[in-house]
Amino acid sequence: MGAMPGPTRHPALCALLIAALATLAGCAGRPSAKDYAAYESMLQVSGKLRTETAPADAPYDAADLARNFARIALAREADPARPGGYDNYRPSPLRRWHGPIRYRLHGGAVTPEDRAETARLMTRVAGLTGLDIAEAEQGPGQGPEQGPGQGPGQGTEQETNFLILITTPDERDRIAAWLAERVPQFQQAFRFWRQQRNVICVADNLPLREHPDLIGAAMVVIGAETTGLLRRACLHEEVVQALGLANDHPAVRPSVFNDDGEFALLTEHDELLLRMLYDHRLAPGMTAAEALPLTHRIARELVPGAGGITAREPRSRLPSPSPQPPGRPPRG
Repeated sequence: MGAMPGPTRHPALCALLIAALATLAGCAGRPSAKDYAAYESMLQVSGKLRTETAPADAPYDAADLARNFARIALAREADPARPGGYDNYRPSPLRRWHGPIRYRLHGGAVTPEDRAETARLMTRVAGLTGLDIAEAEQGPGQGPEQGPGQGPGQGTEQETNFLILITTPDERDRIAAWLAERVPQFQQAFRFWRQQRNVICVADNLPLREHPDLIGAAMVVIGAETTGLLRRACLHEEVVQALGLANDHPAVRPSVFNDDGEFALLTEHDELLLRMLYDHRLAPGMTAAEALPLTHRIARELVPGAGGITAREPRSRLPSPSPQPPGRPPRG
């Protein structure tokens, strides 16, 4: 895959409490597992990292959903080193994945629990988007000691185009060298993550060579030092942001796309954002002006009535995703 301009980088769960920020940013190198465990505890004590999917105290209606879609899918962070804010964004055309996803987890810190969590998440995403998602087959000589294996976007269906790195400190130089050789665009995001001590995890994606608004490869980076619910939160937010829900915004709730860290895992609100992004009536490359009339109509279909979705309303009311078209032809 050729070099693409402006790949997105999405720092997730940046330090939110003053004390935690001082701890994470004041370390030499990456913060330790002990630092992150203390940070996770601080967040939970303050009422953060909630795991409800449909919290009763955060209702929303169709207008809220359409507004939040514009904030998250039609913008991206202007400065990825800062938490998402009211002024830290720039407009972006609608972008989403095209073609099958073949993901691979790689790194000395990958656990069976990581594989199970990722498989559940990918199954959930496939059901919401209609994307063909499967784990890439592990070929001979592609274990952790040899490197991540096939690079993204190499051409065959079984080659990896969605790389999830969960790395230990002693393997990061080798992985950086591999990325520099095989996917230099991703090396920059990996370096950014290693240098930014207050950024826990990142995602990066690359468009197809022939269409700047269709995503064809992605990478998520998480450190071995991140464990427990914080690691699950990284997986949930970064995997989905790599699929096109690129921004974070402080007014979006209930959602993981908000750097206040209130919710750790994808909510039903976030599922609806994914359904909207992959609705066949929206096309990659649409600007906000083109997309918004349609998103309001789609939001009213997903959230009928004025009351919005709350914890008392069943998931079964959500419609099935529409088939994904190939999108617009390349723009000149």
